[in-house]
Amino acid sequence: MLARQALQRVRGLHRTARQATWILQRVWVPDPTPEGAVQRDPRELPNTQRLEVVEQEPTTPTGNIELILMEDVEGVGHQFDVVMVETDYARTELLPTRKAVYASPFDLKYYGDMKEKMKDELASRVRIPYEYLVVGRQLQKMVVPIKISMDNKWELNSTVIKASLRQIGVDILDDAIYVPSDPPITGPNFELEAHLIRFYIVVCKQFVVPMIGIIEHVSSDASKKIITLETSKFPSTSELEKYGLRPEECYYHKKAEIEKDFDVFGLMKLRK
Repeated sequence: MLARQALQRVRGLHRTARQATWILQRVWVPDPTPEGAVQRDPRELPNTQRLEVVEQEPTTPTGNIELILMEDVEGVGHQFDVVMVETDYARTELLPTRKAVYASPFDLKYYGDMKEKMKDELASRVRIPYEYLVVGRQLQKMVVPIKISMDNKWELNSTVIKASLRQIGVDILDDAIYVPSDPPITGPNFELEAHLIRFYIVVCKQFVVPMIGIIEHVSSDASKKIITLETSKFPSTSELEKYGLRPEECYYHKKAEIEKDFDVFGLMKLRK
């Protein structure tokens, strides 16, 4: 659910552009390049550069255009993929930077053959799904208030983290949450008030997202309320070090094999 919402927001940034559209045709059409021959440089034949206007529609939507990607483009596709993108995005971002070329019949065959020759190299590349990246970036911006009782005994577990995440609008399955257990965190323990802890969320048993939580004791008795500072920004490296933590990046495991008994903390510790 979180992934779908994130992608909807990202896609909402790209609106269909409307601008003047000119339909042109060549004054002189050259003969097609023979099969197996190298295409000539168009600049060698100046007449091929002469165009005449067939139609002009000042308010025609630009629509989409088919391109071949020359490199991996986040949120669009991988090298040599044939994709449909908004014309405005293609003209301003992909074509001028040579991240893509037009999907002409010649280039479709040329880069299709190249893709086949490079298939082993392309298959060996680690490519993180775009949906995972979007979710990971959103989650890593958060400092999760972990609300635990000051009146009753408790042990920090995935159920507590799940409830805390729900209170800030994030719905995660229990078996995707990994909390510290060696030693377990228990309470009530007011020495832990406002203490930062590390926990992990694993997306689709493969993508590990490091997250930060802050302990907050609560009670149904209003007179017992503890006044703590609001945490509205992500802690700095020095603030993390006070609690034995360090900045961590998301990790993409090669296989979707991170089950509930997987030692996620041990895995991420080895990545220091």
